[in-house]
Amino acid sequence: MRKFQRFPPFNLPTATLERGEAKYFHGREKILGNFKRLMDRAVQAKAGTTVMIQAAPGAGKTALLTECARLARARRWQIAEIDPDGLYNPAELSSALRLPLPPKRQEATKGGNLQFLHGTSTSEYHLPGSLDILKAGREPLLLLMDEAQRLMTTIPPSPHQYFTNATKFLNAIHNGKIEDRPVILLAAGLGATAQAFKRLEISRFDPDCKINLGMLKKEATRAVLRDWIEKDGRAKGDMDPWIDVIAEATHGWPQHIMTYVWAALRQLEAADGKMTSEGLKTVMEEGRKGRTGFYEARVEEFESQELRCIARAVADVKPGERIRKEDIVDSLLHEFSRDKVEEVFILALHKGVLDKWKNDYVIPIPSMHEWLVANYARI
Repeated sequence: MRKFQRFPPFNLPTATLERGEAKYFHGREKILGNFKRLMDRAVQAKAGTTVMIQAAPGAGKTALLTECARLARARRWQIAEIDPDGLYNPAELSSALRLPLPPKRQEATKGGNLQFLHGTSTSEYHLPGSLDILKAGREPLLLLMDEAQRLMTTIPPSPHQYFTNATKFLNAIHNGKIEDRPVILLAAGLGATAQAFKRLEISRFDPDCKINLGMLKKEATRAVLRDWIEKDGRAKGDMDPWIDVIAEATHGWPQHIMTYVWAALRQLEAADGKMTSEGLKTVMEEGRKGRTGFYEARVEEFESQELRCIARAVADVKPGERIRKEDIVDSLLHEFSRDKVEEVFILALHKGVLDKWKNDYVIPIPSMHEWLVANYARI
């Protein structure tokens, strides 16, 4: 079995423009409007819920989490970023909420390290339970979890105590059972996120609380490009020709937008802000190379034959259209055992090659669909 990567917390510094907070945030108005109303209702009812954002890599999940946190902070909510460990480990939750350890901590330590972190059972651990920690506060609380698909692989299955702790914790938040305190868990992850929550016994979400994040609209795409090119690139002259061509190439996909933005900024710096047709050709060439590099990184854990089977299954499907799981499975079964096929399918969800769409699946990035078919379906 493959071991899936354990991603770092989303607030770590990054040297790239493809991940993290969006310097210029546009679009997602409906999602943000719904989130504002959800916060208002949570305060009125003194109870919260869970919001799940599911999307492929590069769709802007982290940027959206950051924007929601900004809105919550403006309403004087407490903000805390948690990993899956925070759902079952009171020490991790206390740390995320910046709470001091209680006086009894000395009884639960060995050599200065918490016993819990070395595998002791929760019955030997003297911190209050995670729910007790939440109930001790009164101010509205927003818990942020990025890369939430990790819930599938980091929490042991039932009947492990961690599983029991996590399900109780999630159930209390999801159903608004934290007494007299509004608590919202905002979790964002890849295509396996819904499956991860279902495994932890959370399967029903209000319509506004289950978000499948897709491409930006054309107006938002153009607004993001204009901000970068004008403000950071200090472009001189008419920006529309560049914006039109780049916007068409990105299909509104935030990661692609930033790949082309990075190329545009380099070109504008070299040309002292002048926007020429030759300069645009350079930007488009570099942008395409960056986009291809992104796809190659997403599939590097696959065997070539696995990719060929997936590509052949989707070769006659138009980019963005739904794909039946049976068609992908049947293609893989020609080469692999059923256990191996299931492993490949889960990996495709974890890496964002596939995404759940209603009762079927989709390759969520249209240009990645085209790249996969062009490079593997005909081999």
